[in-house]
Amino acid sequence: MSYLLSELAIYPIKSIHGIQSSSAEVQFSGLKNDRRYMLIKPNGEFITGRKHPQLIRIKAQVLPNNQLELSHPDAQSTLILNPNEFPQSYREVIIWGNSMAAQSVGETANLWFQSILSVETELVFFGESSQRFTSRRPDSPVGFADGYPFLLTTEASLEELNRTCPEPIRMGQFRPNIVIKGNEAFAEDTWKRIRIGEVEFENIKPCVRCIFTTIDPDNAERSKLGEPLKSLAKFRKLKNTGITFGSNMIALNQGVIRQGDKVEILEYQQADIYEDKR
Repeated sequence: MSYLLSELAIYPIKSIHGIQSSSAEVQFSGLKNDRRYMLIKPNGEFITGRKHPQLIRIKAQVLPNNQLELSHPDAQSTLILNPNEFPQSYREVIIWGNSMAAQSVGETANLWFQSILSVETELVFFGESSQRFTSRRPDSPVGFADGYPFLLTTEASLEELNRTCPEPIRMGQFRPNIVIKGNEAFAEDTWKRIRIGEVEFENIKPCVRCIFTTIDPDNAERSKLGEPLKSLAKFRKLKNTGITFGSNMIALNQGVIRQGDKVEILEYQQADIYEDKR
């Protein structure tokens, strides 16, 4: 059976609603326009939907020249972000305990987000002078994604989760960039190196999941049953690591990938062993 690329998505601002696409430009730091913006506290620490679920109700539309138009059901107006108009000033930000330089966006954007979140916050951009690298591959760049530039999931693994989960879980709750179909459930654990269209990817590690997966991506409401984490904990929990779903990937070359592209497994690896307690 052949494997195919079934879905592509970017999240221009960390924790906002995703944008589905039929094709995407693969850069070493992630899909083009993916997680290039991030919200921070006054002290520079990053803000996410884990504590501010209203972020996930913000929707973005990519405009010409890498501009973004943002909207939110509770906002009185939309916000347009144009990187060419940002001030040439950088400030220190902290993401997962590590500091880096991020470009300021401007007070208009800050006020727009503050009106939605009701907290003091600042929007920053991954500018030309910003640099960040992955922990396991120090030469591999990454934007404002949690740890790695690409997150891959598969339709079969979601189907296996939903087979025993007491409430239906959607793929959007896991916020993947790349979704594959045609494989057996969790076969991605065994993929070391793959090719999608013209681009090769390396599987670095399983993605450890957090409470953000329990938030509905449409209404920002949290699952009262604690799903999908509660169900995943029964069969996808690694000792000393956590609950996993999906794979953190890096790109080995750049190019364009498209919905419907064939997926080839170039190299396999020994999968981690999970105890199934269902």
